[in-house]
Amino acid sequence: MTIALKRNNRPRSNLRKRFDGWVRGPTLARDIAIVLAIKFVLLMALKYTFFNHPQAEHMSLPPEQVAQMLLSVPASHPSQGDQHAR
Repeated sequence: MTIALKRNNRPRSNLRKRFDGWVRGPTLARDIAIVLAIKFVLLMALKYTFFNHPQAEHMSLPPEQVAQMLLSVPASHPSQGDQHAR
């Protein structure tokens, strides 16, 4: 039974050593993880600050109308075109 307990404790101590090395040593993975965490926090703060609620309640539109306006191609006027070709 003591052998089984030692086997169970071994990966945990190995994990702890790896984590301690990751925290103390200057690694590229740690730096990237820290930068990504900071970016995520900043993006979430911007989202909740500016894009969470509409400016006014009367400004909300149905999603179908928004999709139609975004995905439709505007009609070009025949009078507007390349004037230099004439």
